[in-house]
Amino acid sequence: MPCSEAAGPADYASGGPGGSAGPGATAGGGPGGEAADGQGRGGVPARAGRPGRGLTAYLLHPRPDAWAKASLAPACFILGAISTGAFAGWARFLILWLVFELLIYPARYQWNDVRGIDADRRHPEGRARSRLPAGGTAQARRHSIRLSAATAALRIVVALIIGAAIGLLRPVLLLTGAVFVIAGCYEYLRALPARRSRVPATAQAVAVWLAVGLGYLVRGGLGLASARLAWTGVAMVAGLACVAAFGIMFVLLTWALEATSYCEAGADGWHARPDLAGKPHLAVLLRHLRVPVRRAGAGPVPDGSCADEPVLRPGARMTAPWNLALAGAGAFGTIEGLALARPAHDGAGWYVVVAALALAGAGLLAQCRGQRPRWVVTAGWAVVLVAAALPARPALPVLTGLPWLVIGGVYTGFCGWSYRDLLGMGSGQGERKVPGHR
Repeated sequence: MPCSEAAGPADYASGGPGGSAGPGATAGGGPGGEAADGQGRGGVPARAGRPGRGLTAYLLHPRPDAWAKASLAPACFILGAISTGAFAGWARFLILWLVFELLIYPARYQWNDVRGIDADRRHPEGRARSRLPAGGTAQARRHSIRLSAATAALRIVVALIIGAAIGLLRPVLLLTGAVFVIAGCYEYLRALPARRSRVPATAQAVAVWLAVGLGYLVRGGLGLASARLAWTGVAMVAGLACVAAFGIMFVLLTWALEATSYCEAGADGWHARPDLAGKPHLAVLLRHLRVPVRRAGAGPVPDGSCADEPVLRPGARMTAPWNLALAGAGAFGTIEGLALARPAHDGAGWYVVVAALALAGAGLLAQCRGQRPRWVVTAGWAVVLVAAALPARPALPVLTGLPWLVIGGVYTGFCGWSYRDLLGMGSGQGERKVPGHR
């Protein structure tokens, strides 16, 4: 029986390719494609977009909201060092992490924003997303692009100079190369619709999702390797698989919420805006939500944007991509946790047992229909995993359940947010309900 706090019948419908609206492109909102304030659902006013940042602020810190991603490497380092006792490498790790998060990865973000400058201006929540400011004229747009490209190049040069100056040039080069090779694959896959590719929308979307996970793998590898874990060990291999699956889950949950900003609410359900057709990696996610989504009509839908809806709260299909990623992250994370716990009985059977239990916990969590049951399952299943590992006599048994606790906590947090809550890092305490649920 699934956990239930508020559940009801679910309808599924799709529009154009991959469950998106039909072809075409419209830019909604205020001037320059920025989101305008308006009515929310149920007569509730939509939250006003926060003022966009200036160009100088952007160039100094392109992604102020990326702190959660940046915390992944330190979390992996601390977890690994607790097991290995290799805290002596903290200074080296700290320098590499700062170079990575303040110089290398911001340059990658700037590349992404330069390529997507026009699409970001048309985004329904463009102002709140705080991407590269484009200005109001073609000259201002070119100025922003040139400055951002120059700043990104300078970041990479500074990163390499720092690496050479302190004897860490090789790892800095490896990190830089890994980030931009992955970024190149990602940007190529994202550009396929513009190239009139014959690749099916769903296949392209899955390839984009997998490419996204590789960026998290680099962050996790930095932390785990700095804790002196052997590259061929169970803890390292399972840990890398865990952070890749966790990254896919994290991004898919974000994108599922973002897809709602391209939807408008009507009396007969939700209507996808035509410009969603150009974002298949978002559009295909709508089919997994417990919301009827139809083609956009000829004119605007009066009830307003769905970006205020905590659309994940009532749950989704068990086969939703983020639920599959949750299962993978939970299983590999629990194997990693047991390996780091240093069990006295280190046989493959123990890893199979805890992985199977983690998969069961992921299935139970995915079936929950409310936040309270989700938090109960997240906390309770961590205890179950620790208890299941005790017969293997681990030296640090609590480490077995710690990855699950983090993964389940992040998943549950996302399920309580709307897209606008996420943009403002709010608590997601809105009182609106998803259509079709009481």
